[in-house]
Amino acid sequence: MRITLFLFMSTLVLTNACNKSSVVEPPPASTSLPIRTARDLPADTGSASKFTYFSLRDSAIVVGVDTTTNKWDLAFASTSIRTNSGTSGAGTGGAVVLSQADFDTLSMATASAYSIDTSATKLAIRTGSDNGWYHYDFATNIITPVAGRVLVIRTGDGKYAKVQIVSYYKGAPAAPTATDKSRYYTFKYVYQPDGSAKLR
Repeated sequence: MRITLFLFMSTLVLTNACNKSSVVEPPPASTSLPIRTARDLPADTGSASKFTYFSLRDSAIVVGVDTTTNKWDLAFASTSIRTNSGTSGAGTGGAVVLSQADFDTLSMATASAYSIDTSATKLAIRTGSDNGWYHYDFATNIITPVAGRVLVIRTGDGKYAKVQIVSYYKGAPAAPTATDKSRYYTFKYVYQPDGSAKLR
């Protein structure tokens, strides 16, 4: 009787211990890519030919000798945006400018058709009002992003990203005026680090 009772109690203790130590699987990690925001990136370096270089991967300005490598992705001066491609850089970058696109729902980068910079005046992201990312109001001298314009970027090292310019003015005012300081880019973007074309 004592042996039977001992075995029963032992079994009960072991069962409770196993239940308490059961591995609880964590919920699956989200597979969505984060939306990053670059705020007030300066693009006024005193000359339209002097660009501010930016790495989408590192969310950081690139300076010095690294501006001659594939370590940067976009470069900004006034309303011009260069890609790390062609005559602008040593990288394998490029861009596709989409019209009437939804940044949030755009899920894949195109596999081909990327334009590259072929000269200082023929950039992958075209300059001029309504040609590329911006509209220029000649009456007010205000520059605003064109609604629905999304830049699909092939980065300097061949990865992919999507970019949408939010503002050209410091502090990203909702309705900029002539008193707001210009040549300060705020833009949102999604960068895909694994080399695939997935952008969500």
